[in-house]
Amino acid sequence: MLKVLAIVRSVFLVFLVGFRFYASPVYVTMPRTLDEQYARCSAAQESLRTVILVAIGWIALETLLGWVMARRRAGQAQPPAPR
Repeated sequence: MLKVLAIVRSVFLVFLVGFRFYASPVYVTMPRTLDEQYARCSAAQESLRTVILVAIGWIALETLLGWVMARRRAGQAQPPAPR
């Protein structure tokens, strides 16, 4: 299970990094007006906010799974009760 989580974690990290670069604005020309500049920044900020929220959700899920797996292993590792 730990290997599967490591693979999924790596794939998801590559996805987040790729989406971050996809969402970042790359402009060749400078905006002519303040309205155009605001529109560009607003659109880029919304995309990056989405990436951040997905990353926080993933970290929370991974933390929860880690605690569940750690408690399960701790329960199995106890020696049998003496007779």
